[in-house]
Amino acid sequence: MNQPIITRTPLDRLRHTLMFELLLLTLLAPMMSLLLDRDILDVGMLSLVISIKAMLINPFFNYLFDRYDVKHGRIPTERKLSGRLIHSAGLEITLIATSLPLIIWWLDVTFMQALMVDLISIFLVMAYTLTFNWIYDRVFPVIQPSAPLSTDALAAKH
Repeated sequence: MNQPIITRTPLDRLRHTLMFELLLLTLLAPMMSLLLDRDILDVGMLSLVISIKAMLINPFFNYLFDRYDVKHGRIPTERKLSGRLIHSAGLEITLIATSLPLIIWWLDVTFMQALMVDLISIFLVMAYTLTFNWIYDRVFPVIQPSAPLSTDALAAKH
């Protein structure tokens, strides 16, 4: 008999989201300020708004991705590198689609300029997402129930 796969609790997802965004914000705002030669407060406020938007999207996206994994018999916290790359890319594509209009308006730039800013951010954030989620899954694993031993396995133990 197959055991159900246990996924993260809502409280765990909240902890993940807050830790992810707070660390990202402290890393990304100063880098973007230097890269764009803009005031750190202006870029920092834009980063905060984008971060809040991401915090609203991230848990929902992660929940759906976890459900997809479970549907296919995979334990979400034990994703292989390919699954983690797909997860990171999917989240970033979702965030780009919702960030571009905001960047264009906030920084008063063209679509192409906003796209370049976002693409640079995306590559940095994808690497960060991959690393953060891998470390988070190791530090805060979701323990799966152990499968009961079959009679064949019990016989082999004796």
